[in-house]
Amino acid sequence: MTETLGQPNVGFVNRAFGILAKAGFGVFLLVAAIAALVATTFIGIMLALAAVFLTFARPRRKPQVVRAGETQTLDARRTADGWVIEL
Repeated sequence: MTETLGQPNVGFVNRAFGILAKAGFGVFLLVAAIAALVATTFIGIMLALAAVFLTFARPRRKPQVVRAGETQTLDARRTADGWVIEL
């Protein structure tokens, strides 16, 4: 006989721990996915709030009115795309 007397059958225990390990890994992946979803949602809300605050905080410039008989000087600067004229 090739069986050794006195050793328990460990096949069932190995299968049980294998199933538990797979289930634990699946739960870990689920928790990681939920954490990533919450983090990206939080960052998206922060970016949206920053955009709203920057929209309200930017300075408002009134357009300059050119009176009859006055000349208006334009400032131009060279960029990589060409010339940009600023009022």
